[in-house]
Amino acid sequence: MREPGLSRRLDTASDVVRDVDRHEGNSALRRHDDREAVREALDVKRDFEIEGRGDRVLLGETRARRARNITIVLRRRTLALLAILSAGAIPAARGEDTPAQTESGLPKFRFEAVLHDTEPVSDRHERFAELFYGALTADWTHGDFAAKAEVRGRDGRFRPYYDGSVWLEEGWASVATPIGAVSAGKIPRDFGLADESFIGTLFSANGVTRNPDWGAGLAGEKRWNFDTFGWSARYYGQNDHVSWEDDGRNVESDAARVLRDGLEARVFYLLNQGLWTLKPGLSIASARLDERDGPASFRRTDAALDVTATFGPFALLLEGFTRSGERCARGAACRLGYDDATAALAGFRAEFPTVTYRYLYSVWRYHGAEATEQLHQPGIVWMPRKGLLATIEYSARLMTTSSGTEVVKAFQLGLSVTF
Repeated sequence: MREPGLSRRLDTASDVVRDVDRHEGNSALRRHDDREAVREALDVKRDFEIEGRGDRVLLGETRARRARNITIVLRRRTLALLAILSAGAIPAARGEDTPAQTESGLPKFRFEAVLHDTEPVSDRHERFAELFYGALTADWTHGDFAAKAEVRGRDGRFRPYYDGSVWLEEGWASVATPIGAVSAGKIPRDFGLADESFIGTLFSANGVTRNPDWGAGLAGEKRWNFDTFGWSARYYGQNDHVSWEDDGRNVESDAARVLRDGLEARVFYLLNQGLWTLKPGLSIASARLDERDGPASFRRTDAALDVTATFGPFALLLEGFTRSGERCARGAACRLGYDDATAALAGFRAEFPTVTYRYLYSVWRYHGAEATEQLHQPGIVWMPRKGLLATIEYSARLMTTSSGTEVVKAFQLGLSVTF
């Protein structure tokens, strides 16, 4: 029977129906994936009640049904195309590589060797080259369970405050739950923006980033269409002096203090519009720093607001930061990483298939010490083939105190080989 409103749809689709009627007998004009839709249109007469009807009515109903079938097929293909595009767009917009998870139950191993060469601009006698570190990483995933261990080593001590040349960078196990992945072991920080530089920004120099510690955490995300809301919460029970911070800055290099009961939380929202994305984030962290052989302690509390905006291969990074710690006395020697401070980071990145151009600027204002530190880091990263990275990074570091300004400029050359 004729459906209500069929004649109205037939009028609006008359051009499409005419084209189908003109070409339905010519198999050369059909795509191989159109055969089923055309076959349904040709067989639609079997469903019609033709008794007592003229040829004109039969032809009208056949054309109307054919037009409706074509509309349904086109709509399904459009939805399938959007699904394919979104599957490829979301990992690219987040700037993450989707790991290839296998159910074989066997771990995947990776070895990396990183070479480093410092070339000072003025004090040429201070130039040196070294094996930055060698790393062996094992990743394992099976169903809802995952584990990772990364062991690093180098010739000589890792840091002046770390007694050894081999250390565990990460080592954890996790299980997926309805609210996110629960992990335990030595886990990385998830505070603010990740450090993308080769030698480290001032945030790493002051112990904020590149500073994994022992504890447990929860991390998850929820997606709505192409957008993502993510969250994480971590507890750190103690530190182990494995950090990127400068000697004499924070608790990792302090032999007299130890970190206890550290809490950290972060939320972000990724607005994904395909060609451009916007990702604001909020991070909060607090830890108690106890005297190792005495009762004295204080609490160090950090907060940061960051945003990452991308447009095609270009990205803009911004972060504002504040720290409440143990205020330094003016003119007295102190650990700048403990001082009350405000900081900021700004960066730009242009990423192409084999080369990435970036510029990072970080600045810290130490309120008690009345000092300001700045670090400019333009750089180029070249990847001629998978597993090979060559980095040229220029660093200009300025420390301004009441006694004047000290400037250190150098080129940092890095080469990473992974297999």
